[in-house]
Amino acid sequence: MGQVWKAEDTRLGRVVAIKILPSAIAADPDALARLRREARMAAQLNHPNIATIHSIEEADGRLFIVMEFVDGEPLANVMRRGMSESEICRIGRAVADALAEAHAKGIVHRDIKPDNIIVSGTRVKVLDFGIAKQVGAISPDDKTATFMTQQGMIVGTIHYMSPEQALGKPLDSRTDIFSLGVVLYEAATGRLPFRGETVTDTMTQIIRDEPQPPLRVNPKISAALNAIIQRCMKKNRDERYASAADLAAALSSPTVLTGSKLKTVREPAARKSSSTWIWIGAAVVVLLIGAGLVARMRQQSTGKSAGATQTSPAPPATASVNVTAPQPVAQPQPQPVTAGKHFQNGETALLNRNFPRAAEQFQLALDHKDDLDDREKALSHFGLAIAMNRRFQAQQIGRQIERRWPGDPDFEQIRAEFREGGGREGRRPRP
Repeated sequence: MGQVWKAEDTRLGRVVAIKILPSAIAADPDALARLRREARMAAQLNHPNIATIHSIEEADGRLFIVMEFVDGEPLANVMRRGMSESEICRIGRAVADALAEAHAKGIVHRDIKPDNIIVSGTRVKVLDFGIAKQVGAISPDDKTATFMTQQGMIVGTIHYMSPEQALGKPLDSRTDIFSLGVVLYEAATGRLPFRGETVTDTMTQIIRDEPQPPLRVNPKISAALNAIIQRCMKKNRDERYASAADLAAALSSPTVLTGSKLKTVREPAARKSSSTWIWIGAAVVVLLIGAGLVARMRQQSTGKSAGATQTSPAPPATASVNVTAPQPVAQPQPQPVTAGKHFQNGETALLNRNFPRAAEQFQLALDHKDDLDDREKALSHFGLAIAMNRRFQAQQIGRQIERRWPGDPDFEQIRAEFREGGGREGRRPRP
């Protein structure tokens, strides 16, 4: 429904993207309401992996959104060239982090797909909240919300829909987890899990059929990544990851990144517990049968050695079986926060002008700088200098970043907020 143009903001001297409606539908009240709603939705979000909305404007009777220009390429293009498992996990983790931010604000994206994920070097941005849904409280006079949330409406891109989305059922944040699972499946195997000849066939597969396990399609991926993808794509949403944050933590596991034997991805405790009792029960039965056979053999042996004068069989031996109660299922330990996550937290805090937290998070990232790439290290030093009000140091680091990574979107966003290398006193007043 939208057209996106690269443009120049002549007032602030920066490159932006503007999103407008095609002339054929620009007068449609529903389309205009949807565009306004997209701007309102995305404007609530402030995260390094979500494209920033600057404003919504009108000129010559045309409504348009002004947003951050993301200089990169769609994930679909990256997929076509082939991806390593570590790259799949890194990008998937960034998208999951972005979704966690949106879900915390009560916003469900509903259209996660490769074309809405932009990759620019090591940076990942989620775009297009055009059909996002507010699942929290909605104002009674919000006509746009009524238009987009009416019961039974099916919106989204068919191949990446969740079963409940394809059925037009009420949605929650776990529909985005299913869609991201489809994206991870496609990235790991090179093909879609649901591919019908018609839209109806595809919807039927999504609702009814289990896709072929990704490890069977591509034996080179790890068992851990295979399990993560399959859990994301459970038909029953209660069996998926409970939150995007949980999914991000799973994708951060070293077991996944190295492709080693599955150790960290576990089924829910209740299922494992019932499975344990089944095996214990089977073991008891086997032991009892075995004990009975041993007793019978001893009886026969005794009878042969004593001769035929024995008239009554010896009493069977009593089997003594000790069953040890199962140990409590260990609960998964909280995943440690990675250096990259500290870096992202620092950026978010800095842009929110929470300088103490920004300084803390950037310093934690730099304490584990070996886990950061060169760009993240430089930006961490840059953000820390601003948070600590070290103006001269920030200017020096800013010039180095600009020379080495010209046009870097994160650097440009921070610089626009605080002027070039400006300290805390150099920040622009908010309108």
